[in-house]
Amino acid sequence: MTPRVVVTGLGIVTPFGCDLETVWRAWLAGEPAVAPSRRFAAEKPPTKSVGEVPEADVEALRAEFGADAATTDLRTLYGVAAARRALAHAGLPAGPHARAGAVVASGPGAHRLEDFVRAARPDGSIDLGAFARDPSAVHPGSLWRSPADRPATEVARRCGLRGPVHCVTTACAASLQAIGSAVREIRAGRADWMLAGGADAMVDPMGLVFFVLLNAAATEAGAHACRPFSRRRTGMVTGEGAGLAVLEREDHARARGATILCEVAGYGSSLDAFRVTAPHPEGRGAIQAMSRALADGATSPDEVDLVSAHATGTKLNDPAEAKAVRAVFGERADRVAVTSGKSTMGHLLAAAGAVAFAGAVLAVARDEVPPTANLRPEEVDPACALDHVTGAPRRMPVRAALVNALAFGGHNATILLRKYAAPAAGAAP
Repeated sequence: MTPRVVVTGLGIVTPFGCDLETVWRAWLAGEPAVAPSRRFAAEKPPTKSVGEVPEADVEALRAEFGADAATTDLRTLYGVAAARRALAHAGLPAGPHARAGAVVASGPGAHRLEDFVRAARPDGSIDLGAFARDPSAVHPGSLWRSPADRPATEVARRCGLRGPVHCVTTACAASLQAIGSAVREIRAGRADWMLAGGADAMVDPMGLVFFVLLNAAATEAGAHACRPFSRRRTGMVTGEGAGLAVLEREDHARARGATILCEVAGYGSSLDAFRVTAPHPEGRGAIQAMSRALADGATSPDEVDLVSAHATGTKLNDPAEAKAVRAVFGERADRVAVTSGKSTMGHLLAAAGAVAFAGAVLAVARDEVPPTANLRPEEVDPACALDHVTGAPRRMPVRAALVNALAFGGHNATILLRKYAAPAAGAAP
């Protein structure tokens, strides 16, 4: 039989901070951590609001990381910190671990403007030789010093993981695809447990302007800048952070007496094959991803009580995802709770799915669903009408939940979570 995969540990780094319970309480309260940039305020950043990890937390994470922190990019710093917190939450010791690995998503990285300014000649040309003459002058966040696989490599190295290690770079769907890939490694018998999730940090002038050029960035400032599913939405807010989870074979977790939070029952993935910068307007790829996750978990839509939506607050994404939810759940769509955390923390890009996954795990384990901040019932776009959780957290039974991540490029990923039930005494393993 295919082994069941369960969640035994969570670690996150977010604009709310790095403590899981503190972040969860703020998330439930619906109090956004989105604000005008403090880190780049003097440089007049191209977007009016961001979701930044507090500077005090960044400095604490640098100290925790150790001697290499000064030459380490933020996404790697965040990824390692989240991984360590996930291991501690799961009660797993330090490595080496021969039958454990990591699948960590990250952004593809970018060359930093600071490097080109430093190498610019008076005539405006770039002295490329300057980089070779003094590599230490290259910004630690630059692609030259921190390639896309660095978070995965550092997480595995520092946690002593000697099993399968992969990096996923499919934009905003990447960390859910990383979790799905880790589930497959465990089911195939190649690992007893895996660290899986994602880390990203594009809160810099060059990273922020990318979404302005795509006409996807919110045009408002302050805590209410991002309004998923609202007819007043103006776009997404870029955030940064990381989310890592310990996924474990059920019998392995039970044998060591671990606390099991919930079961990862299914995974689905798809590609819209439509446009690079827009989802299929009918939610074609999202429908496929959700349907495949349900099929993979042998679960009926009637058993699902919650959808953790991708819901970026952009004009095109939200109605397409709402149509997809309606297509999957049919007439029951109005009785399935829908929530999104991007209005509270911003869009954490390659880490977004993993942080949403962490929130959904807690919702399934604790039967409590956080609201979509900044969404008022009277302002819901008719094209996005669903059972949105608004205003306050909702206490409700959550038997199963779908977590969506829908990315630029048309990538889609869905994870199916199910409330954990221990096997009956005498049942076959």
